[in-house]
Amino acid sequence: MAADVVVIGGGIVGISCALALQADGRTVTVIDPGPAGQGASWASCGCIAVGEIVPLSQPGMLRQVPRWLLNPEAPLAIRPATALRMLPWLARFTANARPAPMRKIASDLAQLTFQATGDFKDQMARYSIDDMLIERPVLKLFDDEKDRATMTAAFDLAREMGCKIDEISGAEAHEMEPAIAADFRYAAVLRDWSHVADCVRLVRELTRAFGDRGGVIRSARAIGFETVDKTVTKVRLDGEEPVMAREIVIASGTASKALAKDLGLALPIEGLMGYWTGLSDHGTDLKHTVFYPAGGFGMTPHENALAVAGTVEIAGPRAEAKWRRADVLVKRARRVLPGLKTQSAERRMGRRPFTPDTRPIIGRTQRYSNVTFATGHGQLGVTLGATTGRLVADIMAGRRTNTDLSCFSPDRF
Repeated sequence: MAADVVVIGGGIVGISCALALQADGRTVTVIDPGPAGQGASWASCGCIAVGEIVPLSQPGMLRQVPRWLLNPEAPLAIRPATALRMLPWLARFTANARPAPMRKIASDLAQLTFQATGDFKDQMARYSIDDMLIERPVLKLFDDEKDRATMTAAFDLAREMGCKIDEISGAEAHEMEPAIAADFRYAAVLRDWSHVADCVRLVRELTRAFGDRGGVIRSARAIGFETVDKTVTKVRLDGEEPVMAREIVIASGTASKALAKDLGLALPIEGLMGYWTGLSDHGTDLKHTVFYPAGGFGMTPHENALAVAGTVEIAGPRAEAKWRRADVLVKRARRVLPGLKTQSAERRMGRRPFTPDTRPIIGRTQRYSNVTFATGHGQLGVTLGATTGRLVADIMAGRRTNTDLSCFSPDRF
């Protein structure tokens, strides 16, 4: 028997889509190799990053790339074996650092991120997960004027789009968050950001809610499709019988690229590796998420551990983690938290599914009548999971969305 909808991908975006479709009265099957909670978001700072609208290829970052590439411990690294293959993607990525496309991307992303907190609260209320959202602003810390200047253009553009950013002294930041070092010269307060109590628990709670309401979860890996004319009829699974479905949602992060290719679509999604270390006995009383751009990382006080997460490493889809990069972040974290203890550490790596224009891919493709994409969220998966789920449900129900989704179309490439 065919499900109304098969959602491929059980991460934060996929399970949010499944729940929103289920709330519309549809029977939904989620296909994911699992385990729940170990997608890209499990190696993130877990922020609802309302103001994260300036593309990753912002000028302040690009100016530092030549210096970073000579340093194996820098916030951005490209593995030599990957560099040649990635050149076309990197060319498109850096082209978006020009003022006009950067402004357009920021405006487009703001359409989504400015709805994120409200959508997340609605999702948490619907499934009685009341203790997940921690509504405290986020701090960014700067050593000196040169350090702060790397973020000037991004801050100015974000403010122009409506983001709430206050620039303060390092002393004021220390007064606001006494756990941090007292000798930073400057700081910024991102007023409209917040963070979640625990990313893994978030996905597992939502997965449990989906199952409790009759949703089906298949622990399997989708490898392709069977089609008739412009309609997908079955999802092919690795080592198992195909699954029939009337509608398909592709929400499988970096794996979406290969699935799209099976449908004749070339989606330029690349998995940029990020590292995370959880310190369960960290010896600090940090209350806010804190970012240190010069070090390429952020820290979030989750309920069971202090998360130290960051860096961008460009490598192949099957590249092994270089745990030295995670260890370097923890070493740098002592600059921010002088009393940090690092003995009890758990390390993770996640592949963040980025497009070269930093926009996610949300919407139907004209090539097939029953395929909707919800992927390519980069570092905004936790931020936009609930919002994307709502939009996908609206698309599938034929309801008019409150957002112009043409700029997020899978057919834009």
